[in-house]
Amino acid sequence: MSENITNRVSRLISGSINALVDAAESISPEIIMQESIREIESAISEVRHELGKVIVSQHNVEERIDSEEKKFKELNEQIQVALKENREDLAEIAISKQMDIEAQLPVLKKSLENYSKDIKELEGYISALQAKNREMSDELKSFKEHSKSIQSPTSQNSDIKNNVLKSEAAFNRVMGINTHLAKHTDEAKLAELEDLTRKNRIQERLNAIKANQE
Repeated sequence: MSENITNRVSRLISGSINALVDAAESISPEIIMQESIREIESAISEVRHELGKVIVSQHNVEERIDSEEKKFKELNEQIQVALKENREDLAEIAISKQMDIEAQLPVLKKSLENYSKDIKELEGYISALQAKNREMSDELKSFKEHSKSIQSPTSQNSDIKNNVLKSEAAFNRVMGINTHLAKHTDEAKLAELEDLTRKNRIQERLNAIKANQE
């Protein structure tokens, strides 16, 4: 999820009409409030768009997990058939594929967990922005009603500043995993060792499966 969205929502939610009016004394408070409402509505639209993308990504990962788990079960059946036909070479290939699936599933499931968190967070942003929009709309309505009963622009600004409800909220997001990859001087030997270890694991699993069949 984009940090720009988080920063924008935080700024809009934590902002107050007092601060907006102080920052633009030469502009009518009504114009400032109208522009603020438009920006909030734009932010709601942006967050909804981001939410839609995250939901689609979540669905894709769910389908991928389901597909990989089904493939893993199919490989179990293929291993049994290969051993019955005395084709240990084919069984080893199937086991290797299973190990690849086992390596990927935790990452996919972690992604699914992160997407769920993002969805909850984005839904919270929408609710907060909608609440802020209602607050600003109420203030604009009050200002218009008040402006009809008085003549002094100075008095208008003073009343607006004294009657505004200040709403502050902080939205922070800490996600993701920072990975540090160490560099070694003899990568070729390490790769060879890793390959040898993998082959040993495949052989161990193959032996275990054969032992269960006896």
